Amino acid sequence: MRAFFAKLKAELGFIVLLAVAVAAAWLYVEWRTDRADRDRLLQTADLLCTAAGAEFTGTGKMARGVVCKARIAALADFKNRTDEITANTLADALAAHDARQLTDNIAARAAAEAARDAANRMEIADAEAERRNLVDREWTAAVNGVAGLRPAGAH
Repeated sequence: MRAFFAKLKAELGFIVLLAVAVAAAWLYVEWRTDRADRDRLLQTADLLCTAAGAEFTGTGKMARGVVCKARIAALADFKNRTDEITANTLADALAAHDARQLTDNIAARAAAEAARDAANRMEIADAEAERRNLVDREWTAAVNGVAGLRPAGAH
């Protein structure tokens, strides 16, 4: 064991140099990876900013990406406002549709009741005309009621 430590002590300079070389190689690989990652991120940022209609590169005293960030924020705000306006418009249209539907339902119900009442009056008037063997003013008014016409004398 003593011989091993003696040999290790004699080669200590080489071992330190080897350790430094390994650390330097590892740092170089990490640096290259980080640089490639940064280049990919810059390219992606440039593509996104171009799609948003702004430049990613800095101009004058403005840092890189400031104009692009403002443009993307403005687009996001526009989208949010548009979504809100669309939702409000849709809600208003649905409310108006429901109101028209309710009015139509009430009118249809009233028309159905009026038709039923007119049919009942016609049946009664028809039975009375058959019993008396006489078609009179009431029978004519019942026929007009079934047809949806106003009674005689009503203006």
